[in-house]
Amino acid sequence: MHKKGIKIILASGRSRKEAIDYQKEFNTSPYIISSNGSSCYDQEKKQEIYNENIKKGIVLELLKYCQENQYRIRLNYKDRLVLNRATYPDEKDKEVSNEELEKIAQLEKIVQVSVSDSDLEKMKKFKEYLKNNFKDIKIENESKKLKNPELKPSKNYYCDITSKKVSKGNAVKSICEYLKINTNEIIAIGDGENDISMFEITPNSIAMENAVPLAKEKAKYQTLSNNENGVAHVLKNI
Repeated sequence: MHKKGIKIILASGRSRKEAIDYQKEFNTSPYIISSNGSSCYDQEKKQEIYNENIKKGIVLELLKYCQENQYRIRLNYKDRLVLNRATYPDEKDKEVSNEELEKIAQLEKIVQVSVSDSDLEKMKKFKEYLKNNFKDIKIENESKKLKNPELKPSKNYYCDITSKKVSKGNAVKSICEYLKINTNEIIAIGDGENDISMFEITPNSIAMENAVPLAKEKAKYQTLSNNENGVAHVLKNI
């Protein structure tokens, strides 16, 4: 694809740093869409293309609520992520104190807040808290079991929170403008509800076979599952 001048760009719910790690591993193009579309970054030129952060006051309120109710909370900003309590061993080095989290919230532009807990009912309560108290933010991505109780239990349940203006679709538009590419010329491949906004801006939308039902419904085409190399199947056919 590189030899043919075709760009392959990751659009991830992960932080910029995590997305860059995958970009390097997979040798995709150096344009990073991270935090569910809150940030777009040119890794080659080290240049911010797009950034939509959450208001400081909202971040501080979320921090206070999570501290008082013992939720895990993670903040994404620039190419960093910090959290109050690690869920997995490889996150231990990102743990900081509550005081440090508050300081970062005051000084930095936070593009995504992720809240999690091992208790499903507690996470449902958190969703109600968000719904009743905030209008300028939204849950852009969440554990599938929070929507579908029939799924198997998990060790951890999460909600990724962004500004209400954020979507992967808006991020893709920004990348297209930056690279001077028409949205009719791009192909969007995804498996989650947060990928639907990408499907809506191009006639060339493809859902994975293992995608959530709504993503399949909104996509024009469908490929094989991730276990059957569905993305590779699409690229070979192109």
